[in-house]
Amino acid sequence: EQGYQATDIPRLILKHNLYGVEIDHRAGALAAFALVMKAREKDRRFFSRKPIENPKSQIRNELIQNPNVCVLENIQIDPEDLSAYMDKVGRDLFSCGLQGVVNQWEEADNFGSLIRPLVTDVSDVLELLREREMGQDLFLAGVHQKVLKALRQADYLSPKYHVVVANPPYMGSRNMGPELKAFCQKRYPESDLFSAFIERNLSLVEELGTVGMITMQSWMFLASYEDLRSRLLSEATLLTMAHLGERAFDSIGGAVVSTTAFVFSNSCTPDYTGTYLRLTD
Repeated sequence: EQGYQATDIPRLILKHNLYGVEIDHRAGALAAFALVMKAREKDRRFFSRKPIENPKSQIRNELIQNPNVCVLENIQIDPEDLSAYMDKVGRDLFSCGLQGVVNQWEEADNFGSLIRPLVTDVSDVLELLREREMGQDLFLAGVHQKVLKALRQADYLSPKYHVVVANPPYMGSRNMGPELKAFCQKRYPESDLFSAFIERNLSLVEELGTVGMITMQSWMFLASYEDLRSRLLSEATLLTMAHLGERAFDSIGGAVVSTTAFVFSNSCTPDYTGTYLRLTD
């Protein structure tokens, strides 16, 4: 409807509209493969097309093969190396928040996208590092690559999306490792993963953005989630819900999981009447 060529649209969507976060390289590769094959389904010549010349939609061939899937990686930088890097870049650039972002990723493959970057807009910093050609310093090249990776991971986890979709992990605090348990208890009051992700995903979307999820149903009923329900009703709007109960999935590890699927808007509209489907029977 906006005048784009039908053959350009799959590439443009992969470049500009779809972003994913994973903590496992295999899952990230499978997600990227699924996206590329979906694009191939829409455009039979997807793999063989030349770069788009239209300045409105410039994409190079190499970008076609790499959808925007960020696999979060653990990043550790020796304090002395980081100090030398900061001296070279300029101490005025590395505020406490920015330095904190660089050091936030020691448990990235454990905490995943529950990490909230201390600085959420890193685009100017990335451009400045490019202008100062920090990658040309052979002695600091390794540190530079780690800093870039940290900033890009922060960029993926910044609140800017219109829609967030997730089927989060289901794990209570009793089954968490000590690091993850301490992390959740400090930042997410209910201290289990699926409810933590409900709150985290709402913080990833812009105002009026939407969050679609499928989770365990326990947050709808148990007294331990009363504060979560109150926060959701006062800060967001439940647009629609399908209460699936025990019949949505096969048993997981021998256990029957009762689930619910829902969409929240990241805005409070108290008089809005949502659409609800009870499918438990």
